[in-house]
Amino acid sequence: MYVYYVDNINGSNANDGFSPDKPIKDYKTITLQPGDTIKFKRGTFYREQLKTVPGTYDLPITFTSYGEGDKPVFCASFDVSKPDDWQDMGNNIWKCLAYVKGDVGNFVFNEDECTASLCWEKGDLSSQGDFWDNAYNDYKALNDENRDILLYSQKNPALYYNHIECVAYNERIIANHNDNIIIDGLHFRNSGVHAIAGRGRNVTVRNCEFMNIGGCVWSKELKIRFGNGVEFWTYGEDILIENCYFKNIYDSCVTHQGPGDKTIPTRNFICRNNIFDTYGMAAFEYRDKMPISSYFVNNICLNAGCGFAMLGEELPRYSEIWPQPMGHHIFLWRIPEETPQGSLKIKNNIFGACPVGAAIYSIISPEAEAQMKIDHNVYLGCEKIHGNLINRFAGKDYSDFTEYQKETGMDANSVMKFI
Repeated sequence: MYVYYVDNINGSNANDGFSPDKPIKDYKTITLQPGDTIKFKRGTFYREQLKTVPGTYDLPITFTSYGEGDKPVFCASFDVSKPDDWQDMGNNIWKCLAYVKGDVGNFVFNEDECTASLCWEKGDLSSQGDFWDNAYNDYKALNDENRDILLYSQKNPALYYNHIECVAYNERIIANHNDNIIIDGLHFRNSGVHAIAGRGRNVTVRNCEFMNIGGCVWSKELKIRFGNGVEFWTYGEDILIENCYFKNIYDSCVTHQGPGDKTIPTRNFICRNNIFDTYGMAAFEYRDKMPISSYFVNNICLNAGCGFAMLGEELPRYSEIWPQPMGHHIFLWRIPEETPQGSLKIKNNIFGACPVGAAIYSIISPEAEAQMKIDHNVYLGCEKIHGNLINRFAGKDYSDFTEYQKETGMDANSVMKFI
């Protein structure tokens, strides 16, 4: 078992990488073995995917950081900050001339401002930050010499903003799940679809940051976009997501889902001690099959149904459940039946207000809901929105917390506080 130090700025592939003083430059030149650890120097930036490889159950492979400063960043967007990257098309419309791989799902201005609004039609460009791409669901246009990525700006966007990142499909993910891996202390940002996705067993993601994820077009016809922070597809077993920070996620921060009946119920899926802030669909989305021995505990969930996911939308925003509301802390759907030994506990969480949705929005079968335990949570409302939807459970919308507790038997020891 070896520990390798990686520094893509001052490292050298001539080094052995076994100490911070002799870091290697490119970690992909290393043949990793079970139990190995890759440490990326803090303060470094990678405009590329993190390539993970599987370990063994007793000897996972760890991807983490060392040194001081900001977490190492893995970024999937394109820097389009130079004035020469933009051509004036007249009437405050600017065409992006820089190379961009994949259709555009978002722009991030000045490092962390997600204020760009996707327009479905070219003629809708009318306000600062509006954008349109002729490649939405038209992959032939991606290789067309007439590719048009247009942004509305009162002057050259590179002069209006200090910095611009074009967030496009590029690669579907920034990092891939694998069996028996630990991802610890890294920062993932600006992916047009997902940050970390795939299927895996014995996966830990801890102390990581996820920012500005998603927004690419899933269906132009239905006007639906997508993109999740951490997604497990088809199955996930012995999963731990802890001490992470999620900000500006188009759909769900953490989710397990799959292709309907082919989904394998996840087992021991634990999501704890995270901060979820500003997301369009949910902090935690679960669909297709109820999990087994799984927990969502000690998390802080804020600003559901907010952020760039709602810009330019007539609420409720378009989704596969439209016209039902979208923008919840916990969202459970497409689960038609119970799972043998199924169990999902949602406890000791803080749920902030949900301006357009619910703290917990369940549209699954009563048999599946019976496998849930919800308790010891704190619901933070706001007096001016008191009376809005709090939870949906057992086929009923509840705007009165006491009524919800009494009729469902859930959250018996939870409290509603107004701020």
